[in-house]
Amino acid sequence: MNQPTRYPASVKESLIAKALAPNAPSVVELAKEHNIPYQTYYNWMRMIKKDKQINGSLRPQDKSAQQKLQAVFDTHGMTEVEIGAYCRAQGIYPNHLDAWKQQALQGLDPVKPQKNKAENIQVQKEVKELKRDLHRKDKALAEVSALLILKKKADLLWGEPEGA
Repeated sequence: MNQPTRYPASVKESLIAKALAPNAPSVVELAKEHNIPYQTYYNWMRMIKKDKQINGSLRPQDKSAQQKLQAVFDTHGMTEVEIGAYCRAQGIYPNHLDAWKQQALQGLDPVKPQKNKAENIQVQKEVKELKRDLHRKDKALAEVSALLILKKKADLLWGEPEGA
């Protein structure tokens, strides 16, 4: 049985940093480039997320909603230079902050009123009835077409009826 390959911690950290970098190639591409099984990369990423070994420098899309909202609050009222310094320290871009702010504002919009529950039930009943009716008509059509085909075959075998 083959022994799993052990990678030094420094190699692991550098490869993970490449995978977590902004605009990084996919994990599969990195795995091919460095001749490492891609599942090993995924295991390392999972362990990092679980253990948070890299000072919370996960990719921006991996940050929790709480972390995103905290970043928006932290940068509120800052100048562009201060926002740039904050973003560099957190490993994010200012456009991430803008997107997160928009998400937070959209979440605060009042919920649009949903259709009345009774109306939904009525529509569901109508749909069910229409499906049942369609199924019945499909069966009738199949029966009529089968009878027509049988009549044509009978006419071919025994000839046309004398009265026709």
